[in-house]
Amino acid sequence: MDTPAGPPVETREERRERLLGVIARLPEGPGVYLFRNDQGAVAYVGKARNLRERVRSYFQRSQGDTRRAVIFVERYVHTIEFVTTASEPDAFVLENKLVKRWKPAYNVKLRDDKDFLYVRVDRRHPFPALGLARRPRGRRRDISFHGPFASAGSLRHALRLLGGIIPLRDCSDREFAARTRPCLKHDMGRCVAPCVGLVTREDYAALLDQALDVLSGRCEEAVEGLQGRMAAEAEAQHYERAARLRDQIQALRAIAAPPGVENTSLPDADVIGLYRAGELAQLTVLFFRGGALVSTAGHALESELPDDELLGGFVQEFYAEGRPVPREILLPVEPPDVEGLAAFLGERRGGGTSVSAPQRGERRAAVELASRNAEHALALEIEQRGHQRRLLESLAERLGLPTLPETIECYDVSHTGRGGIVASRVVFRHGEPDKSRYRTYRIKTLTGPDDYGAMREVLKRRFARAAEDPLPDLLVVDGGAGQLSSAQQASADAGVAVPLAALAKGGRRGRALTLAEGERERVFLPGRKEPEELDRGSPEEYLLQRLRDEAHRFAIGAHRKARSKEALHSRLEDIPGVGPVLRRRLLTAFGGTQGLARASVEEIAEVKGIGPDLARAIRDHVGVGG
Repeated sequence: MDTPAGPPVETREERRERLLGVIARLPEGPGVYLFRNDQGAVAYVGKARNLRERVRSYFQRSQGDTRRAVIFVERYVHTIEFVTTASEPDAFVLENKLVKRWKPAYNVKLRDDKDFLYVRVDRRHPFPALGLARRPRGRRRDISFHGPFASAGSLRHALRLLGGIIPLRDCSDREFAARTRPCLKHDMGRCVAPCVGLVTREDYAALLDQALDVLSGRCEEAVEGLQGRMAAEAEAQHYERAARLRDQIQALRAIAAPPGVENTSLPDADVIGLYRAGELAQLTVLFFRGGALVSTAGHALESELPDDELLGGFVQEFYAEGRPVPREILLPVEPPDVEGLAAFLGERRGGGTSVSAPQRGERRAAVELASRNAEHALALEIEQRGHQRRLLESLAERLGLPTLPETIECYDVSHTGRGGIVASRVVFRHGEPDKSRYRTYRIKTLTGPDDYGAMREVLKRRFARAAEDPLPDLLVVDGGAGQLSSAQQASADAGVAVPLAALAKGGRRGRALTLAEGERERVFLPGRKEPEELDRGSPEEYLLQRLRDEAHRFAIGAHRKARSKEALHSRLEDIPGVGPVLRRRLLTAFGGTQGLARASVEEIAEVKGIGPDLARAIRDHVGVGG
C-alpha cells in the first residue's frame, strides 16, 4: 500500500518568490510587521513608516549579496503578517506591545535591565541633602535629578569622597528636624551642621551647587579653592594638612572626569558605539552631561540583525520603561525610520530629541570613541566567554550532561518556621548571572516548614511556563537527595525533560554554610546512588558554589523583604483614617514599602486624600526606625 505523499518541500527560491508576492500586497502606510519562522513562532517584530517599502528592503539583493538582512530573512522568515496603524508613533507603541507579548527570538532584549542611579535634590527643604533615586520621578521645578550613573558602587564611593571635601549633610529629614546639637560628622569636618544653624541658607546652597558641579564633571572652581588652601598650608609648613588637601584635589578630579576623556560641547547627549564579531555585538553608551562624560554602560548581545536594525531595537529597548531620554542620541549608523524614532523618543522626553549618525566633527569623534570602547569591551567578552565555555565543557563532562549548560537555573527555599515560605530562582548564562531572569516565589499551598513540598510547588509553577520561558540546560536545586527527588517528581508530573542536579554542602557553621576540613561539594544526580564529589578549588566547584550562594542570597533577601512588607502593612492598618484605598495609593505613589518608609511628611501629604496631619501620623508610624 502506497503511503500518501506529504506536502511538497518548498525550496528557498520558491519561498522567496511567495513572500515577494505577499510584500506586493502590503499597504504603503505605517504599521507593524511580524516575521514567523517555519514553526509558526514569531521570530521578529518591526515597525515602519511605509510597510511595503520597509519589508521589501529585506529582500533586495544583488549577485553574491551577503548582507545580514538578506541572510536573516533567507534563514528565518517563512511567513509575513502585518498590522496597520493610524500614525508612525502608533506603530512604535504597537511594536513595543507585540514584542512584550510574543518575546520574539531576534528582537533586541537587554538582560541587564536595571535602572541607573540619579542624584536627587529636593530644594523644597531649606538645606537639601544629596539623595539617590533609581528613576527621576516627581519632576518639578524644585526637585532636580543629576546623572545618570551606571555604577551604583562608583557613585556611592564618589559621594563618600565628596563628603570629605564638601561638607553637606547626609542625614534624613527626620533626623535633621530632631537635632539639637551638632553630630559627630560636624566634629569630623564632614558636615556644616545646618540643623543647628551653623551655616546660612545661602552658603549651604553654594556648597550644594559646588557638589553638583563636581558630580557633573565641572570641578575647576573647587580645585582652585583647594589649591589655594594647600599652598597656604604648605607656606605655613603644615605639611600634613597640605598633603590631605592634595589628596582631596586628586579625589575631586577622579570623581569629575574619567581618565582620558576631555570636556566636549555635548551638553546633554548619549553616544552609542557598536562593535561586532559575527553574531556577538557589543554596544557601549557614553553619557555626556554639561559637556562632560559622567558615566558609561555596556551591553553584549547575540544578534543576527543588521547593524541598523540592531541599533534601532537597542535604542528603543534602552529608553523603555521610563528611563530618561537625552536631548541628543548619537549613533554609528542611522536606524530605519530614524525620524519616527526621534519623534517617539521626543514624546517620552517631553521635548525635542535628535537621533543621528554624525559623519564628521566632534560628534563623529565621540561616536568613534564609544565604538573603540565597545571594541575593547568585546575583546574582553570574547576572552571571558572562551574561558567560560571551557569551564562549561568540563562541567558537562563531569556531570554527564547531554548538552553544554549555557543556561543554568538554581532554586532555593527560605523560611523561618514562623512565617511564610519564599523560594528563589537565579539564572546563569555562559557562567555569569543573568539578573533580569531572577524570580521569587511565595509558596501558596503550604503553611508549615516543608522544604520538599515547597520545592515541588515552585518547580511545578516553573514547568507550567516552559512554553514562554524556555527550560535551562541544567536545573540545580539547593539540597541533597531529598530535594533532587522533589525536582524529579515535579518534572515527571509536568511531563518535561530537563537535566537535574542537587548541590549539597558538606558542613554547617551556625547560619553560614561552609565546607569542613577535607570535605568536598557533593552533586546528586538522577540515576546515581552516590553523589559526584567535586575537587576542592576546581573551576567547576567555584561555578556551582557561586550559583548556589547567589540563590541562597536572593532567597534570604526576598524573605526579609516579604517580612518587612507585612510589618509595614500591619503598621499602616493601625493608623486611624488609612483604609485599603489609601494604603494602595501610598504604596503605588512611592513604589512600595521601602519608598514609603523613606518619604518625608511633605511628600506623603501630596498623595490624594492625605492631609498634613494624617501625613505626620503616617510618617511617625512607618518611618525608618519608627
